[in-house]
Amino acid sequence: MSFILFINCKKSENTVTLIPENYVGTIKIRFNEKNGIEKKYENDKRIYEIPENGILKTKFNPQFGYHFPEYYYISENGKRTKVHPILNLNKNVLDTIDKNKIYVYNFMILGGVVKVDSIGNVTEKRESEIIFDIGNPLN
Repeated sequence: MSFILFINCKKSENTVTLIPENYVGTIKIRFNEKNGIEKKYENDKRIYEIPENGILKTKFNPQFGYHFPEYYYISENGKRTKVHPILNLNKNVLDTIDKNKIYVYNFMILGGVVKVDSIGNVTEKRESEIIFDIGNPLN
């Protein structure tokens, strides 16, 4: 007899992240930004359109739970080229990486940050963000 136990496995919205063609470097997606980009959906998936500077400020709330993200380079004329994520960079994975391909890797999810001065005034407040790299981890 087999049992499958799901503890706190909440389904979140699937995402499509569109990255400017040929961009290599760190990408940040910052959530709950008052002056952020409006929420956009495509086929019930969140769309994250990364600007040229690699930092997307969005009005979307952060989401916690499992979902199926997709990553694409997008050309100026709208052509999408899939970029595969590497979720776990370990020696076995590094040995299989094609040194001529681009990947999405080094995922970090940061919770909200609040900085308080010595008398208790909030000096900075930042909502959750996702940070990851796009490029080749062998370079």
